[in-house]
Parts: sequence; structure tokens; C-alpha cells
Amino acid sequence: MFLRQFQYLATLAEEKNFGRAAQRCNVSQPSLSSAVKQLEQELGIPIVLRHQRFSGLTEEGKRVLEWGKRILADRDAMLMELALMHRNLEGRIRIGAMPMSSPVLPMIDRLFFVRYPGVQIETHFIGLDKMIDGLINSYFDIGVTYLGEQPLGRLKTLPLYEEEFALLIPDRGWAGNRSSMAWAEAAGLPLCLLSPSTHERQAMNKAFTKCGVTPKPRLESESILNLVFHVMQGDLATIIPSHFQHFIGPFPRTRLIALEKPQVVQNVGLVWVDAQPMRPMTNAMVELMKEAIKTGALAEQLTGNSGTSAPAETRRTQAKGV
Repeated sequence: MFLRQFQYLATLAEEKNFGRAAQRCNVSQPSLSSAVKQLEQELGIPIVLRHQRFSGLTEEGKRVLEWGKRILADRDAMLMELALMHRNLEGRIRIGAMPMSSPVLPMIDRLFFVRYPGVQIETHFIGLDKMIDGLINSYFDIGVTYLGEQPLGRLKTLPLYEEEFALLIPDRGWAGNRSSMAWAEAAGLPLCLLSPSTHERQAMNKAFTKCGVTPKPRLESESILNLVFHVMQGDLATIIPSHFQHFIGPFPRTRLIALEKPQVVQNVGLVWVDAQPMRPMTNAMVELMKEAIKTGALAEQLTGNSGTSAPAETRRTQAKGV
């Protein structure tokens, strides 16, 4: 068996046409077809369903394709690791991230670009379940999500920063000149909130429950910017991660105040599959972030954000001068 046979099979499965697959692989159609047939003979099973043209893969063929993709991924990982040893890493790092991390990711990406200018970053904003599935199946190299109460299975984690919720209100006299408000009082405001299915909303509901109150939002949305736009109209208030305003800038006609009693703090960090050897792109990001935490470079990127800071353990490490 040769790696090119698995590459041909993977391309054929994507294109579903021998001619197009051969063109993508820069070989003749007979050469590609012959390589696939040779693989079938070596394994002693039919892989491709043929009825004058490509009709799909057999059940055995689907399993061969899965293993073939893993073998090709391991080949790519080996080449990347060798490149990493010489500090000339190239290729693409695929990140699965929670949508709420979008304002912070450019800070992380910037550090990565400086260290590895030859690497392209590909980011997908998705939910936790899809993120875990993508990491386990090698579709993503690294994930960025909330840490703590969420079940992460066999994934390893690295806390990056802490995040707090804040109350975004219209600036036309709401709450007077106060700089903070209790959750119980905020529940009585005309609110628009994130949808109940989101992690952030679930964390908000826990805070309200601790206060013995249940808010009745007039509007719910999965888009935090949609909520902000409603607040800008002057009729509703919302609750957002306070780093949003810091990195995007003040939203017109609004004011951000702290939420307290209780204070809700959430850890955000990297997640990746606990496997040895670690994938080169994963290793590059994890080691870079560990270094950035130790030297204070990450905290420097986040400086000035009242609702986003390095995690407690990171602050203790920096205080020790480690």
C-alpha cells in the first residue's frame, strides 16, 4: 500500500467522479483507477461501487476511507513536526471556537502570526458538541471555549483568561450614575437576552436563580450584536460578556455597568485532544500560549479590559516571576 492510493481514494470520495478526481491529483484517469483497484486487491475487499461510473463506496470502503484519512493526517502531522523543529512551520491551523470569543481571538492570532508567519489560521465558530467532535476526529487542531462545569471528556485544557458579565443599558438616564447593579434588580428591567440554549444564558439563569428571581425577557436572540442593537434603540437592556465592548469599542447611546451579587466569573481557555504525539499545530499553539502566559504577553494583549483578565493561576504565576 502507498500513501498516494489513500490520497486518490479520499479525492475520489470528495469529487464522486473519476475524471475530476484524477484532474485534482494531477494524474490520468486510468492511473487513478488502477491505483484504487490495486488497493482493493491488496486488502481483498471491494472499495468502490462501480456501475459504468462511480456510484459510491461500499461499507468496507467507507472504513478504508476513514483509516486512510487518519494515515494521511498522521503523514501531514509528521511533516509539520519536522518543520516545527526547524522553526519554519507552514500550513494551516484549524480552530474551533465559541462565538463569544470572537473579539478576543485576534489577540491570540496576533501572537501566533508573529511566531509562525508561514501558518494560515482557519477559524470556525461553533457549539461545544461540534467542537469536541471536530477535535476528536482531527477536523480541528485546537478549540477555544468555556472551562469548568462543561463535560470535556478526554480533552486537555489550558485556561487563558477570565470573563465577567456586565449590564448594557441605554445611556439616557437608566440607573442614574451608578457603576454597578445587583442581578436581582437587573431581572426587573425590560431585558433582551441570549437564547436559553446558549452557555452564556444558562450561566445567567444560574445567577438569577441564586438571587431567587426569574427574568422575563421581552426578546431572545442567538446573536449578541442583535441584542446590542436593540439596546441602542433605547428601550431594552441586555447582559453581555464585558470584553465585547472593550475590544469593539463603546456602543453608541449605551452604557456598560458591572453586575454584582453574585459576581459571575467564567474561565475561557484552550482545549485539545489528549494524545501522544501531540499534533504539531496543536503543540505550537499550546506551547506559545503557555509561554505568553508565563511572560505576561497574553495579559498585555488583554490589558485595559475590565471584564477580561488572565486566570487566577496565571496571575499567581506572574506574581512569582516564574
